[in-house]
Amino acid sequence: MFRREPRDPLERQLSQFRQQLEQTTADEELALDEDLLPRPTTESSAPSSRTSTWQQPEPPARQPATPDRMLSIVAANARWQGTLQTEGSLVIHGHVEGTIQAAHDVTIFEGATVRADIAAQQVIVRGSVQGRIDARGRLEIHPGGEVIGEVSAPSLVVHEGARLSGKLKMGATESTDSAPSPGGYR
Repeated sequence: MFRREPRDPLERQLSQFRQQLEQTTADEELALDEDLLPRPTTESSAPSSRTSTWQQPEPPARQPATPDRMLSIVAANARWQGTLQTEGSLVIHGHVEGTIQAAHDVTIFEGATVRADIAAQQVIVRGSVQGRIDARGRLEIHPGGEVIGEVSAPSLVVHEGARLSGKLKMGATESTDSAPSPGGYR
C-alpha cells in the first residue's frame, strides 16, 4: 500500500492522530468483547488441588497524554474572543480575536481570520492575521496568507504569493542593557 508522506508538521500530526484513533477504536471493541467474558483464575490451597474461580477484569490503566491529544482546533464555524492558551498545538479554521498562547505550533488555515497577539514555537499562516506574532522558532507564510503587524521570529519563510506588512524583528532577542549603536540602530 502506498501512502503520501505529509510535508507539513500539522498534517503529520493529524495523520498520526487518525491512525491512533483507528487503533484505539479497534482496541476498545476488542476490550469490550473480552469484558463480557469472565476470566478464569486458579487458586491453590494445596499443591495437588487447584480450583477455578471467575473474576472481573481490571479496568485498563490510564495512559498519559500524547502530543496528538494536545491538539486544539477552532472550527470554521466558530468564533473565539479573549485569551486562548494551550500546552499543545492549535489549529484555526475560524475567527479568533484577543490573545493566543501555545507551547507548540499555531496554524491558521485558508479562510481563517485572526486579530490577535500570538506567541508560539512555530506559526504557520495560510489565512489572515492582524496583530503581533512572537514565534520562538519559525514563522512561515504560505501563498494566499497575509500577516499585518509586528513580527518577531528567528526564522522566517515567506512563500511567493504571501503578504507581510509591518515591523519585522529577526534573530536572537537583544538584552536590555546593550547600548545603542551609532545611528540609533541596534
